[in-house]
Amino acid sequence: MSDRLDDNHETLEEMYAAAAAAARRRPQRAAALAQAAAEFAWGNHTGWFAYEPLELLLTELGRSLPSVPVPTRPRRTLHVVTQMYQSGGHTQIIAGWTDQLADRSHEIVATRQMTSPVPAKISSRLGDRVSLTMLDTTPGSLLHRAARLRALASTADLVVSHCHPFDVVPALAFADRRDLPPVVYIDNTDHVFWVGVRAYDRVVHLRRSGQDLAQHRRGLPMERSIVRNRPLSVRGRTKRRETAKPQWNVRASDVLVVTAADSSKFQGGDTYLAAVEAAVAAEPRLQWRVAGPNPESEPWAGLARRTSGRIQAVGMLTDVAPLHHAADVYLDSFPFAGLTSLLESGGLGNPVVTFRGHRPECAVWGSDSPGIDHLMLRPKSADQLRDTLLDLVRRPRERVSRGSATAQAILECHTGPGWVADAESLYLTPQRLGDDLLAPVRGRGHLDLLTVSVQATNPFSRTGADITAGLLGAMPLTDRISMWRQTRRGGAGRVRDLAPEWAAAAVRARLRRRPAGIPG
Repeated sequence: MSDRLDDNHETLEEMYAAAAAAARRRPQRAAALAQAAAEFAWGNHTGWFAYEPLELLLTELGRSLPSVPVPTRPRRTLHVVTQMYQSGGHTQIIAGWTDQLADRSHEIVATRQMTSPVPAKISSRLGDRVSLTMLDTTPGSLLHRAARLRALASTADLVVSHCHPFDVVPALAFADRRDLPPVVYIDNTDHVFWVGVRAYDRVVHLRRSGQDLAQHRRGLPMERSIVRNRPLSVRGRTKRRETAKPQWNVRASDVLVVTAADSSKFQGGDTYLAAVEAAVAAEPRLQWRVAGPNPESEPWAGLARRTSGRIQAVGMLTDVAPLHHAADVYLDSFPFAGLTSLLESGGLGNPVVTFRGHRPECAVWGSDSPGIDHLMLRPKSADQLRDTLLDLVRRPRERVSRGSATAQAILECHTGPGWVADAESLYLTPQRLGDDLLAPVRGRGHLDLLTVSVQATNPFSRTGADITAGLLGAMPLTDRISMWRQTRRGGAGRVRDLAPEWAAAAVRARLRRRPAGIPG
């Protein structure tokens, strides 16, 4: 994997060089090529968690944007997001933020929603207090979107970026933060490369392990770094476990372990899967249901067959809450943890288990969360994981008491006055305009080898040519045509890549606004 790490680094350097060369005369092309480089580094680990030459290039491009007036700051929060989904931690954070800070107005700005539907989690909240703006539905390049975002930011009293790790629009928009309100970034993807370290007054980490990595590897100084809990909608239990279990072919008397994660989060987790299978084999009352993976794919089909259906993947669920209601225990995914799902299940009174089978320097691939770390069960070996699950089956009082304590801690840390007070402090964040960042550090150790090995099997690990082809629609027409010819010569690119990106997004937006009952 070290060779792959170095090959990825070489590709990143080449993609950056292409963006830097374009910046001299074709800044709109340069912005799109910079995003392509960032997206490559995000999905194909290079040893960098932040790449300083790319950061400096984006700062240079962003400082050419028009200045903004200095209006009165209303009680209005601007949430910036790349794309929203019904599932996904960043969308849940936006929904929870708008709910819990109900005395403020909120504008959600999507930089690249494209043809993806706006999830019900967001659309159901839109109204007088919460609005939505799409930056990709009008003609213009990524630089034009950044200029619009910068203008919108000037009308808020706090900007909160929840953007994808490779989205350069906020990095461009906030390269010059003079006359803007405080701008903070929610470090929701703290385990991978992301771009924009220079664009934010503060980075809000959701856990200590993410903060440690940012300070040691991204070059983020302590003064720009804070830890805060994410907001959650903790509605409490609405159905008894015994009533919810039959839906999942589980007897009321059995102990149900639940996990909810995309199938990619289990790639390379053979030791983890074997440990759970061993626990199920040793305890007839133990069952495991996993939301996300295809039940007909391997290793899930084999696990179901060998355990007579006591281990089952149940596929993607539009609503995972019924499964959490049936659970007695929540088991985190491995080797790629899923903190949002863990917190959602723990909030219903389910004790949570996160396997710490990584080396200590790989802590960001596990789960930790301020306020409940002491309540998480953290086995470090396969035998410990098996024994932890067996103990939870055989010690029902311990299981219930730990689950109750976990739910109470999540309620106190992620909702109500405690969370609101922490969030309100962000609105008073002083700007940090000085260049006090440190040099990022490239690594080739266990963390980097683990990251590149996990990414090698997931669908986001695409070639630089394919990524560039997918961004042609964000370039001006002349750049689109010339770059399309290059990508075609390299074996990538399709005719539809020549279409302007905003056109498809605009059509989708019009369809979203069409009144019900009007034939298409």
